[in-house]
Amino acid sequence: MAWQYTPFALLYTGVAVVVAGLAAWVFRDRMTAGSRPLVGLLAATAFWTFCAGLELARTDVVGQRVFANATYLAIATLPVLFLYFAESYSGQETPLTRYGPGPLLVVPAITQLLVWTNPFHHLMWARSQLFQAGAVATPPVLSGSWFLVHTAHSYALLVVGSYLLVRMLVVSENVYRSQAIAILVGTFTPWIANALYLGNVVSFPFDPTPAAFSVTAAAFVLAIYRHRLLEMVPVAREVARDELMDNLVEAVFVLDDDRRIIDYNQRAARIVDDGDESLVGRPVAEACPELEAVIEEAADADSGTQAVSTELALRRDGKLRYYDVQVTALRRAGGLLTGHLVSLRDVTEQRQREQRLNVLNRALRHDLRNEANVVLGYAELGKQNNPDAEWVDAIESHISGLIDLSEKARQLEQALDSEHVESRRLDAVDVIETVVDEYEADRPDVEIETDLPETAHVSAIEFFADAVGNAVENAIEHNDNPEPLIEVAVSAWVEDDEVAIEILDNGPGIHEEERAVLLRGRETQLQHISGLGLWIINWIVTESGGTVQFQENDPRGSIVTIRLPVSEDEPDEQEADDAVAETAEGKVDAEPAVESWAQDAHS
Repeated sequence: MAWQYTPFALLYTGVAVVVAGLAAWVFRDRMTAGSRPLVGLLAATAFWTFCAGLELARTDVVGQRVFANATYLAIATLPVLFLYFAESYSGQETPLTRYGPGPLLVVPAITQLLVWTNPFHHLMWARSQLFQAGAVATPPVLSGSWFLVHTAHSYALLVVGSYLLVRMLVVSENVYRSQAIAILVGTFTPWIANALYLGNVVSFPFDPTPAAFSVTAAAFVLAIYRHRLLEMVPVAREVARDELMDNLVEAVFVLDDDRRIIDYNQRAARIVDDGDESLVGRPVAEACPELEAVIEEAADADSGTQAVSTELALRRDGKLRYYDVQVTALRRAGGLLTGHLVSLRDVTEQRQREQRLNVLNRALRHDLRNEANVVLGYAELGKQNNPDAEWVDAIESHISGLIDLSEKARQLEQALDSEHVESRRLDAVDVIETVVDEYEADRPDVEIETDLPETAHVSAIEFFADAVGNAVENAIEHNDNPEPLIEVAVSAWVEDDEVAIEILDNGPGIHEEERAVLLRGRETQLQHISGLGLWIINWIVTESGGTVQFQENDPRGSIVTIRLPVSEDEPDEQEADDAVAETAEGKVDAEPAVESWAQDAHS
């Protein structure tokens, strides 16, 4: 047996030992995603490099041919192993592996057969004589026709696997990006060397690919020990994203800049309802024309990366479904538009429930008010016939309470209507003074004191006066003190950018159970609030971006503290006057109603 001890043979052997050691190390963490195909990849690399070293160490044609043929056990299967590693590591699948490794191993299997039988057909190599390059005897390099098939197959798989890693490199965060760079460097270096060798771009006396595996070894050592390749793999994140997408209550479409669908979840597929046909690559205008109009509308709005919200009605299977749609522009660094993220939440049941509640609410309020006014009219007639009857006064008191409850329900409906919740600049002092003047005129028996600055501009919705009015009314109506006293004070904390409004009374106070209900935000059968006034205060202030607090007064009574953000806008006195005027118009004037219904009843 003739051997030649060359530096390259020693280098190849050393690289093979290092790569084999890496394979053994990775095998210890074989349960980590991507580890098993990586073990195969590293083991095949070590085998190729080791056999290539032995090939260079031989000086006879037969010996070199045996080891050269042996390298093809690894060379032919490496691209398949690399593709499986790229898929497993990145969490992305390709159609190439849909039917398992069998179809991908057909070409490698034929290659193995032709490698060992080449002297009979020369389909792998055209010549088999030995060349002398300086002190190194090298094997033949002239290729046969099947060698080209083998090369094309190998590079095709390498390109697909590299694409998966490059794609992950683009979208991943820094820790995964560093891993991907190390893997790509370790992968591309030997294959670039191989391509240069096969293309005769650079003259080498022998295939330099195994020597380039030294870079592969260094890159994978860096990826494992520096970038935690075996501890943190992006596949878990990709799988989690897929699982999250499929379990979202929203239908989600991801579109490219040409508005073609590039990703979607199962709920989105059910909306389009195209059977089992994939939607990927289809224009959204073709898959769902109604959605195209919404996206066009969002594009015209040009809101940057902010989501544009709208509503959409789609008829599917003969039924009309309502969706809340959000369209978000996807942009790269520099603001370049790359696509859109479109989500649709089915709100059909919610819309139907709201419609039914609105109809029921209006019908009940209308009927309640009408019937109460009829009873109030009869009570007025009864009072004319029995001026000293206490039962008439009791009827009037309770019916007025029902009418007042109906009015509060109207206020609540307006305050919670999404079309009326935009905050604007209001002068809290003007609003408070108007509300106090009205109640002083209605209840001269109640003393109302105020401690107000000249102005206090706040940001609040237009129904802010209703909140103040309900707080004052609650302090008056529930006050059982022989000398009822109401104090309204306004203070401003500039450092906190908010204005505080305090309504104090000397009545029985708000029960602790009711304060707990307000704090919890919901009622139960056993714990609830009498009336709607406190809820109206709470919701109006909350919609205005403020807070409300209910406390005990000392020694007796309650303190309602409303805190609202200071408005930095220019004053708009007309808006403040309108808000106060709306409250004044909303107060129930029972006398005309009594006269009208009394006349109708009398006739």
